[in-house]
Amino acid sequence: MLFVFILLNLIAVTLTTGNWRQLDGIEYYIEYTAVSGVDKAKEGCKAMDAILAAVKSQRIQDFLVKNINTTKLTGWPLSFYIGLRRTSSTTLQWSDGKTTNTSVFTYWDGPADKNYDSRKPCVTMGYDIGLNEFKWKIVECWKTHRYICQRKANASTLTTTTEAATTANTLLVSNEGSKTIHIADTTNKMGDVSMETNAGQFKI
Repeated sequence: MLFVFILLNLIAVTLTTGNWRQLDGIEYYIEYTAVSGVDKAKEGCKAMDAILAAVKSQRIQDFLVKNINTTKLTGWPLSFYIGLRRTSSTTLQWSDGKTTNTSVFTYWDGPADKNYDSRKPCVTMGYDIGLNEFKWKIVECWKTHRYICQRKANASTLTTTTEAATTANTLLVSNEGSKTIHIADTTNKMGDVSMETNAGQFKI
């Protein structure tokens, strides 16, 4: 008899509806059309009953970067407004109204972005060609950028999809060793998950 164990902490379940992507009960929308200023970005989010994204952890940062469709980043800017303002050299103000200090999670592009400049209170997540990753920069709030929104997920309107959080997850089978699996599909939020191995497909 086979005993199957799934390492659940290596699997991220994301829900989608249209262009929204859900993580931990929050939906995120990545807008690729650039707007002139953070106020326009806020208006775009508000029209969808959302606010600019509060990227408060490495998990959220990685999730958003993973979901950015780089084929849509044709031309400049290669950056997105997020819901963060710097109100002092040590204080951050998030779009959800929460204030934190700069010792908590941040993802600055470099030392220059740690120096407070009252003329540049807004923050963008932008692609750094040299580092080959998306980092945060402080900018003037009137500049043209794309933007990322968030809102509380409405589970009743979501169509579910599932994707691996890592490039490969491990399925442990008691009498056959370890195999690499990929999640194929789910039928509902807590539904059956179809797994695929080199021996074929099965459901759990």
